[in-house]
Amino acid sequence: MEGRQGSRQHDPVVIVAPYLPLGTTRIGHHACVALPSAADVVKGQLRYAWTYSRGVLHDLYDDEYFWEPTPLCWSVRRGSPDVRGWGKGEFVCEDAFPAPEPLPVTTIAWRVIHLAAWTDIYRSWTFSDERPTLLDAEVPGTATCGLAWLYEAQDRFMSAVDTLDDVSIFELRPAHWGESIPAVNLVTTMLTEHVHHIAEIGVLRDLHRGHACTRPEFPDA
Repeated sequence: MEGRQGSRQHDPVVIVAPYLPLGTTRIGHHACVALPSAADVVKGQLRYAWTYSRGVLHDLYDDEYFWEPTPLCWSVRRGSPDVRGWGKGEFVCEDAFPAPEPLPVTTIAWRVIHLAAWTDIYRSWTFSDERPTLLDAEVPGTATCGLAWLYEAQDRFMSAVDTLDDVSIFELRPAHWGESIPAVNLVTTMLTEHVHHIAEIGVLRDLHRGHACTRPEFPDA
């Protein structure tokens, strides 16, 4: 994404025949442009969000992954009687139901595992007969393994979404809370989850590296 106003490049308008086949619309009296289908728009947005997230997460290692910016953060921790959370195995992702008020700040590790688990849960409920819950998840205890899970979950979800067309994307599918809603709603819920959690991770990474001791010096204009 360009940071300077006016630097974005636009695709040229493609002029086609004067009649309007399916998937095109008239602009003025002469020009027509091909419009993507609803399914194609969702797939494109999802693929862009997945790709962008991997740029934000690049070169992420354990010290930053587990960094706690405030006291009493929720994170990924070894399971013990005084740690409340979900997951099976050695590590758990801290959580509580119902959620406390105010919510604790969460680490990058928590956000990555939260995204990975829910991406797999939404895919399973929307596109298969499997009905997993958070309690079924094997929570990894390192940045490398946590990111690997997230990327694999994204790939599996994208492959499932690629099977949708303009009819099936509006079909009712089961949601994990017991309701049946259009597939597009379930897919875009995961899109929204990734956009806002990846943005939060980007801010946490800025904070982690941003302890400047002096103001930067700039050359004279």
